[in-house]
Amino acid sequence: MLILTADRLALLALDRDLAALQAGSRAAFFNAIAVMHEPLWPPVPFEMASLDWAAEHLAHDPEGEGWYGWALLANEGERSPPRLVGIAALVGRPDDEGDVELAFGLLPEYRGRGYGGETLRALAAWAFENGAKRVIAHLDAEDVHAAHTLARNGFADTGKPPYPGVACWVLNA
Repeated sequence: MLILTADRLALLALDRDLAALQAGSRAAFFNAIAVMHEPLWPPVPFEMASLDWAAEHLAHDPEGEGWYGWALLANEGERSPPRLVGIAALVGRPDDEGDVELAFGLLPEYRGRGYGGETLRALAAWAFENGAKRVIAHLDAEDVHAAHTLARNGFADTGKPPYPGVACWVLNA
């Protein structure tokens, strides 16, 4: 089991079994990782198709733990069980140039509390340690909050939108 730790987060890499549970049965997934059941799952920008994608890729690449999905668990103190606050993904292994895309989503009540920055730092560091040369994040070009979070964590806007209304931010190793 691959777990990264940040200041207030534990990032649990999905393996083939956890990804299949998440795609097939939210209740079974929540039970397997011993967290409260979240009615708004998965958080934006993820959709059920994203969970299916992770399960399919890990079924074909069982050694790809860490490259297809992460559960974000917050530790809110000794008296509280860990809370599932979001999900993240490195969107597959790095390509031939060493680029990997990173995406994450937090449940609404956890946005604006620093969990996004912790996620960015932990996953970018892990990606670089595992062969990535550049981490790429795509976001709504008008999402000022996400852009601010990316900038505070070392990412730079490329100024080259891949699609209308989409900004591309990068972090180099």
